[in-house]
Amino acid sequence: MKRIPFLSIILTALSLITHVTFGQKRPNVIIVLTDDMGYGDLACYGNPLFKTPFLDKMASNGVMATNFVTTSPTCSPSRVSTLTGRYCSRSKMPRVIGPGDKTAIPDEEVTIAEMLKTSAYRTACIGKWHIGDYGTGLPNKQGFDLFYGMLYSHDFRAPYVKTDTVIKIFRNQKPEIYRPNDTILTKAYTREAIGFVKESTAKKQPFFLYLAYNMPHLPVASAVRKDSNKSAGGELGSVIEEMDTEMAKLWKTVQDSGEADNTIFIFTSDNGPWLNAPQRMYDDGITKPYHVGTAGIFRGSKATSLEGGHRVPFIVYYKNHTAQQVVRSPISNLDILPTLADWTGTALPKRVLDGESVVKLLSQKDYQIPHKPIYYYNYVLEGVKDGDWKLRITKKDDKTIEEMFHLGWDPTERYNLYNDPKYAKEQQHLLQLYRDYPDQ
Repeated sequence: MKRIPFLSIILTALSLITHVTFGQKRPNVIIVLTDDMGYGDLACYGNPLFKTPFLDKMASNGVMATNFVTTSPTCSPSRVSTLTGRYCSRSKMPRVIGPGDKTAIPDEEVTIAEMLKTSAYRTACIGKWHIGDYGTGLPNKQGFDLFYGMLYSHDFRAPYVKTDTVIKIFRNQKPEIYRPNDTILTKAYTREAIGFVKESTAKKQPFFLYLAYNMPHLPVASAVRKDSNKSAGGELGSVIEEMDTEMAKLWKTVQDSGEADNTIFIFTSDNGPWLNAPQRMYDDGITKPYHVGTAGIFRGSKATSLEGGHRVPFIVYYKNHTAQQVVRSPISNLDILPTLADWTGTALPKRVLDGESVVKLLSQKDYQIPHKPIYYYNYVLEGVKDGDWKLRITKKDDKTIEEMFHLGWDPTERYNLYNDPKYAKEQQHLLQLYRDYPDQ
């Protein structure tokens, strides 16, 4: 038998390894972000009336998290944190912004889109932006090749908001539709997203799609289509079920393109339900209090630092990379950017990041390493969570309220343990974390 030189064997092996390592295509990424969806607004999260078969299936095949929080309970701060992996105070965006506001995501921030562009991704932001409407704060200046959508919520019009700005759907920086009817939004965004996926796969280029639906933010009644099937959950159920149906169409496109096994799918919400919506949202004579979703068992709502304002659905599916499991360990929206960097093999931005990669948590059952503390920022710093322990410090009528909860024993935050001497050690630990908030 002829002998093959040892060096030749080594070179051949190295060639094969190199081919496998560098020939593998980076995974596509889809993030679907809804607006004001509560923890209890999906069937898989316990809603008895809404039918959400697509998301239920993704949750059962992948990861469904029950302890995922957004670090801010309102739109603009939450979204800037999701896209940068940094607390909103670092981006100088602690509050919701409106038309003409000179606050915008700073140019020096690095979004998920900008990060993935360094790995040759095609990028699209489709839907609601709401973190800047001028200059370098626009989506095309923040790493997105394509922007199709609104710069704000669809309620930035009379009678909901007093403004002289006309709501527009933009294609990049050019208005394409003026005063769009709410009924077209979900389908129009999905149609655009499907086109982007088809173009990307035809070019054989990995893609990042950030699909930010306007729903179920109020008003929802004007968004219900006459041709839609009536939901057992009324108008709110109809808009949520329409989103589920549209996401199924988008995923069918991914499957038809042969990319389903190589696509990371993430679904979540920017904050909890708007149970405390002001009277102006009901001045249309159509919107009703029951058009707002629920926070499940959790106390509080949008714009509060109680769990109901922060804890939202979080579903992740990435074939052969996510374990089929319910994850009950803490996760935050800050973790999305570093997790995607890990999964896509992309270098992290050269910025201080507040999130951490949770790839191992999502891919391994019974993963035990604790998450770093997570801070709650509601216009100002209002709390910190470390494991099951949560400290909340807020003001009401100029009076400081200090609360401490064990979210494992008491997820509904009914029993304040702040002054209980049995937990003095935990109190001091949380107070020190609170004082150490990394805002610079």
